[in-house]
Amino acid sequence: MRKPSLAAAIRAEVRRHTQADLKRAQKRLRKLQKQLTEVRRQAHGHTRILQGMRRRIRGLRSGLRAGVPAAAGRGGRPVSPQAIRAVRDRLRMTREQFAKLVGVSPGSIFGWESGRTLPRRGSLARLKDLRKVGVKAARASVSGPARAGRRKAARRRTKR
Repeated sequence: MRKPSLAAAIRAEVRRHTQADLKRAQKRLRKLQKQLTEVRRQAHGHTRILQGMRRRIRGLRSGLRAGVPAAAGRGGRPVSPQAIRAVRDRLRMTREQFAKLVGVSPGSIFGWESGRTLPRRGSLARLKDLRKVGVKAARASVSGPARAGRRKAARRRTKR
């Protein structure tokens, strides 16, 4: 059996150390690549947020130039859920009757009163008109038995 030469032994040792160093460097490089990818992803998200804010600012500026008050634009709430509920209570109507009067679905009335959704322009105009209407006039414009629906609504409210 032949003994390896000194040069061959040194070469093997150098190769082993270089491979270990190379593996460590590659591991660090992969970690940095992952971090860079995450930073890019976050930067893209921030860019999208900034674009949205710029759009909002442009809209607000154009609204100010046109003389539209800020609350009447998209950001403000033109009619509060409590105000819608107050109109419906004053007219002594169920959601179904009120929805028929306004010309929308009962689900829309629920959404408005709970604050989840906002009325569109046409519905908003009809709601504002209904503030001026009396109980008799409102009931006359809605067909169907009004008394039975009101009793059911009253029962539901008392059970809560």
